[in-house]
Amino acid sequence: MSLAPRLDLRQTQSLVMTPQLQQAIRLLALSNVELEAAIGEELEKNPLLEAERDDSGDVDIEPLGDVSTPSGESEDVWLDAPEGGSSDSLDVDMTAETFHHDSIADSGMGSGDGMSSGGEDVDFDSFAADAPGLGDHLLQQAGSRLDGVELAIARALIDQIDEAGYLRADILEMAMRLGVPRGQVEAVLGVVQSFDPTGVAARTLGECLALQAKEADRHDPAMARLLMNLDLLAEGRLAQLRRICGVDEEDMTDMIRELRGY
Repeated sequence: MSLAPRLDLRQTQSLVMTPQLQQAIRLLALSNVELEAAIGEELEKNPLLEAERDDSGDVDIEPLGDVSTPSGESEDVWLDAPEGGSSDSLDVDMTAETFHHDSIADSGMGSGDGMSSGGEDVDFDSFAADAPGLGDHLLQQAGSRLDGVELAIARALIDQIDEAGYLRADILEMAMRLGVPRGQVEAVLGVVQSFDPTGVAARTLGECLALQAKEADRHDPAMARLLMNLDLLAEGRLAQLRRICGVDEEDMTDMIRELRGY
């Protein structure tokens, strides 16, 4: 026996179930009534399709075209092949829904099981409406805790809060514009500053951090002095800041770490 490379040419027959062939097989099994119903469903699912009717009122269906196999033979040759043409028969179950899925309806979404064709849960949260903005969120809280004149003052304050959550208004000017005492506006501002999220309606960074420190029950005298001298912290003058706060280096490091966590 000699071992040498050689090239053999073999001819085999196979059927490739292309989407066009799958569609053709499915349509061949339908009656005229079922065919019109199938066309109607496709027209409802795809708004870009349009049915054309001739003078007799029949629907003019555009041919699918020549659906060919890899060997170049037409579809009819494969469907009407003689019994001795191939050892493998074309055994197609016309009632089976195992062909090609082109739409969400074909994938089983309409069956009521709430599952996609891949077996994964459908994320219905992605279809939910957008969450309310900061202003709407604050107005909801104000409506549940205030009423009358105080609610009107709270709405005026919330209207002056920017997207970052800071209050961009002068309390005295707002009191004069609303015709109420300044103390009443400041009292309502204290209520608004207790709303969620913590630190909202602050006028400065120090006040915002102070509100968060109070929420965390960490607003002691040393922390209060630190928040009143954030400019020294920004300049890196830690020695002077430790003397003002009355803490050592280790305590100062812990306080700064806490501020970074807010």
